[in-house]
Amino acid sequence: MAEAPAFAGRRILITGAGTGIGAVTARHLAAHGARVAVLDRDGGAARTTAEALNGNGLAFTGDVTDPAACDGVLAAMESAWGGVDGLVNNAGTWDHGALLDLTPERWQRVLDVNLMAPIAFANAAVRRMGEGGAIVNVSSVMGQVAAPGRGPYCVSKAALIALTRLQAVEWAGRGIRVNAIAPGYIGNETTQGLADAGSFDLAVIERRTPMGRLGSEDEVARGIAWLLDAAQSGYVTGHVLEVNGGWTAYGYV
Repeated sequence: MAEAPAFAGRRILITGAGTGIGAVTARHLAAHGARVAVLDRDGGAARTTAEALNGNGLAFTGDVTDPAACDGVLAAMESAWGGVDGLVNNAGTWDHGALLDLTPERWQRVLDVNLMAPIAFANAAVRRMGEGGAIVNVSSVMGQVAAPGRGPYCVSKAALIALTRLQAVEWAGRGIRVNAIAPGYIGNETTQGLADAGSFDLAVIERRTPMGRLGSEDEVARGIAWLLDAAQSGYVTGHVLEVNGGWTAYGYV
């Protein structure tokens, strides 16, 4: 007898899933039986992702910092599917600048998207989740190391790791697991755009990475899926899964 798909019947919300890692993760989960709610500021991108999920997707337009977007998508999931089983806090933003040049407003915008929104979405989702629910917070290698000129991003992603551990401990009694994934430099349009803008040199990054290459969105998506899948990671909570080609392990000059 063939085994049921790993996520058969599971109802999962992914924020920032119109493009990039979020969209690839949505397709991967749907291919393994999940029903996926796609939330993105770009409504067209959200619809494109959802329409590619073979009838197992719902598209929502909204900013993760808007409480109405959070409540709206979760209420719609309850109406359409009866609830929510998983959450991937993937939406993120950044701001580049020297610490002495960053205004409080610039700090706040990044913190609102990268930290406060995951808090709000997780709180709202957990109140609707039953035992066996799972959350994955998408952090970054920059939440584990210092990168000059990227203060708000580094601080927000480091705080997201701390939040993950706290959520895991507080919600274990509810039967809900919470983990984080910390991608390194991933080869996609965003990374290429930042490189083209002079934010970093991709050749230097590849030389600095022990595996000698950028990661792929699919590799991150598979890591997220593993953390969501109780059959594979049922005794894993409060963990940070590094998908960075050995970046944080390497300390030589």
